[in-house]
Amino acid sequence: MPRPPLDGLIDDLYYLEGTSPYARLTLPPMPSALLIVNLGAPFRIRAGTDIETAEYADGCVVTMPTRAVEFGYPLRTRSVGVHFKPWGLAPFLPMPAAELR
Repeated sequence: MPRPPLDGLIDDLYYLEGTSPYARLTLPPMPSALLIVNLGAPFRIRAGTDIETAEYADGCVVTMPTRAVEFGYPLRTRSVGVHFKPWGLAPFLPMPAAELR
């Protein structure tokens, strides 16, 4: 749990290194953003069956997805992530989060 004042904006921080506990992870639609900074091999994200899988080497921000998002991890992974509260991304952006789509 982050300390004040970030605890009002961020739910949690994580660090994932080594063999991923899962090859794929599906996250349901959610009312908050997720920031991933990739420090290892590229990972893949697919949002729905009608959208092609995208590969991310550096990281990404997933803003309030309206459909399930599937993450595909390499055999060995290394990343840092931030799970924001629903309103938590706003102070870090120069525009509304919806414009990042």
